[in-house]
Amino acid sequence: MSKPPKTQSGQKGLRAQFLDGMMAIEQQQALSDPDPNDPRDGIRPGQWAGAPWDAMPPKCPITVLGMKGDSVFVISATGNLHEVTRWDQPTLVKLFAPYTNYLLWAWPAFGKSEGNDEDGTPKPPKVKRLERDRAITAIITEAGRKGIFDPMENVRGRGGWKTDDQQFIWHSGSSLWLVETAIDKSTGRAKDWKLKRAQPSEYMGHFYKRDSNTVDPWQSPVSADDSPAHEILQDLKTWNWERGYLDPLLLLGHIACGFMGAALEVRPILFTTGGAGVGKSTLHGVIKAIYKSLLYSTANTTAAGIYQNIGQDSRPVAVDEFEAKANSLKEQGIIELARQSYSGAKLYRGGANHEGVEFELRSSFMFSAILHPPLSHQDKTRMAILNLNKLDRKHGKEVVVKDEWGRMILRQVMDGWHDFNNFILPKWKRLLSDPRLPFDARAIDTYGTLLAAAELLVGEIGFIDAGMRRDDLVKGEPVLDYDHLIDTLNSATAGEMAERTEKWQDVVERLMSASIDQWKSGEKYTVGRTIEMLEKGFHDIHMARDILATVGLGLRDRGKPTRGYGLAIPYNDPKLDRIFFGSDYHSGGWTLALKQAPVPVVPRGLDRRYQNVKINRLTKFCTIVDLAGYDEMTTPEGGVEE
Repeated sequence: MSKPPKTQSGQKGLRAQFLDGMMAIEQQQALSDPDPNDPRDGIRPGQWAGAPWDAMPPKCPITVLGMKGDSVFVISATGNLHEVTRWDQPTLVKLFAPYTNYLLWAWPAFGKSEGNDEDGTPKPPKVKRLERDRAITAIITEAGRKGIFDPMENVRGRGGWKTDDQQFIWHSGSSLWLVETAIDKSTGRAKDWKLKRAQPSEYMGHFYKRDSNTVDPWQSPVSADDSPAHEILQDLKTWNWERGYLDPLLLLGHIACGFMGAALEVRPILFTTGGAGVGKSTLHGVIKAIYKSLLYSTANTTAAGIYQNIGQDSRPVAVDEFEAKANSLKEQGIIELARQSYSGAKLYRGGANHEGVEFELRSSFMFSAILHPPLSHQDKTRMAILNLNKLDRKHGKEVVVKDEWGRMILRQVMDGWHDFNNFILPKWKRLLSDPRLPFDARAIDTYGTLLAAAELLVGEIGFIDAGMRRDDLVKGEPVLDYDHLIDTLNSATAGEMAERTEKWQDVVERLMSASIDQWKSGEKYTVGRTIEMLEKGFHDIHMARDILATVGLGLRDRGKPTRGYGLAIPYNDPKLDRIFFGSDYHSGGWTLALKQAPVPVVPRGLDRRYQNVKINRLTKFCTIVDLAGYDEMTTPEGGVEE
């Protein structure tokens, strides 16, 4: 194993800590709210241009966003988003606090003059109270000028985001963070990283609302050469993974994806499984120590509990002890939520007063369980499932996560975003598109994002340290042997890919395993067994048709029109309804699924005379499944048909 890079320390680490202290001093000095009677920038109380409601006062600490229905949306002086429907003085104070004097200065109500100066000139009256109605009128009028505002479309919470010009922006809760870079003209890669901080506000058409603070980025640049990710990777390798050379890298990549959040096009789901004593809860604790308060972590929740707590954030979500339970809709609801969050799709739920509520999650989900709940094909293609085995009894190393590691990983993500988005991620998508791999487009997105994120943190040298083969023909900086990498990924994911059954294949398999209420030689037949007996010559086609008709199926002979026997599946049939009852394919849904099958399995453009099949003396319009084509499509390369 090559010598791992050393985590950033020394002068760089001291400089980062010094900048932390300077930032804290700046925040303390920012609060200033002079007496409401004093002029501000030469403007006396209530005498600003546009007063009292033709415009908002200058340097106003609140931002009026607009209105929707009876609600007015305002970013308060503390950076929080307020949906205001009731107007009174306490509401105004909440919006302007801690700048209450500004509120009085902008819309003052004066008392009587209190005597004269020494030269006999009457003293100006003092501000005694707030002209509440004028202040309310000004804010509502400004909302009308701004127009319709939809908080689901325009407001962003804590976590990672992407701007319209493809930059990465981090919202820690109390601050917005951005890394400005220069681009090397010869390589197109980023250089000269400079961290910038601003108060939560409007930025490029989106409003970032203030919230409790989570994680601030490390103040000094962090590269793969001085990243703590190398130590984290070595710690992750101490668990007994099913694929020790791959699973720790996928988990490391998922940690980076948690920081990237909504900036990613897709957010892969990670599921760790394993029996008691494999270290799942300890692993969960390591993840929590890295993310700290950024992570929404729970062991017993519902989908509603997650999206109500996450709200408009893009923070990572971890659900421990997510066990499979018989007929439990709660787990399926959470899986559906994670699936929607994968691509950022919108969800709609009923709300109070019979009004629909819209949600849009963009969080990376991580689950752990002894056995995962039932997963559909669309779920499995969006996740990487990592299996843990029993720990060796000699395993006694305690993993210690240093306080600054999460901040340094975040800074590394921010510094590396340009190269990740323009070089690393496209490279992995090209690699995983190799025809030797069994990945479809979504699997390429899932695994490509995880592996690219891992490379961002540890470089290719980290992959070599994890057990991947180095290309010995390339001198200098260690690089991966890509041919060996593809072979390794093919072998490592073969079982997982085999479990990902397409909808059309699931329909055919359900039919093949359907029991037929007939006994032959002490054996109760299934559809598949009946066809097998026909193919082996124990039944003739007339007997097979009679047996299959009892479950609503028909059969066409070889060559009429398919190469193999043609299983005729009616578009609608009450017997088939019973077979598919309680599944996604009931009430004729099986026909829609079969239309997704490849042409060698379900031929297209057949003459109607082939699709009209007599079953139980009734002519049924059927989908014809070529069983020879089905066998070819579903028999793995190198597999043997028994």
